[in-house]
Amino acid sequence: MKLKNKVLWVFAGGILLVLLLFLEQQFFQTRKKQIAVILSEDAVSGFCAFQEGIYDGAEDCAVSLRIIHTPELSENAWAELLSAQKKQGCDGVLLFCPEQYYTGSEKFYAETLEQCKLPVFSVTYAPAFFHGAYSDGMEQISEILSPQIQGAAHGAFEIAADTTQAKSVRIAEYVEQCLKQNDAVYDRDTSFENGSKTLLVCGETDDTKAFSHAAAVIQICPEQPDYTLLTSGAVDMIVTENDYGFGYQAIAYLTKRMQGKNVPFSPPELREVTKENLFDAQQDALLFE
Repeated sequence: MKLKNKVLWVFAGGILLVLLLFLEQQFFQTRKKQIAVILSEDAVSGFCAFQEGIYDGAEDCAVSLRIIHTPELSENAWAELLSAQKKQGCDGVLLFCPEQYYTGSEKFYAETLEQCKLPVFSVTYAPAFFHGAYSDGMEQISEILSPQIQGAAHGAFEIAADTTQAKSVRIAEYVEQCLKQNDAVYDRDTSFENGSKTLLVCGETDDTKAFSHAAAVIQICPEQPDYTLLTSGAVDMIVTENDYGFGYQAIAYLTKRMQGKNVPFSPPELREVTKENLFDAQQDALLFE
């Protein structure tokens, strides 16, 4: 082979190699990390604002989402679902309220999370599911309520909670801990009229009649806050969750874990909404955007 032809072949081979390296680099750059988001089939009502947060978080963190609506899962079905995520190309798993669809034992749940080969983060309100990395987004309840309790001069309080809802029960546990820390007198009976007590409503409630029997009413983390209760004077304060921020931070946390970074989860701050600040420009943007 002539020298000139050899040079041409070497030159062409070099160009081909550079092109292949370029295409390989482009492929790995465009291949997004994927997070599987697992939730129950009927989780729509409590998932809407959270969903907006995870979508925006995924866009900003350059990851893709795989949304999985699941029926009730036995232990075997649960283990199979978790293990299937890695096989299907997922790099992390976000569990939304697993207490709504997992029906097996707490021990098996904890063991499968430990054995999972992927970073997993759980949004859960049930203590039986407090394993691995998890949050209920309400860690600052005590920080918000303590000044309110101290401002009431250790007056009597009532706690109202729907014991059929895991979230309401969890909120009530936070509230009770805070009352004990502040040496406040309280009970959980709202059936009698006593205008000297402060009513602490945990989550949702249909019993608005009890509001008129209290000296003051604070509603804590309802899923769908009714701000007309503030404007009418029926409620003095509503403590609200930032579900959008919760979803966004969950994706940001998982993304860092998938990058090999060992970081803590940072829940978004809770908001104190009153009649006075309801229509402030900053508050307005947060609540009604």
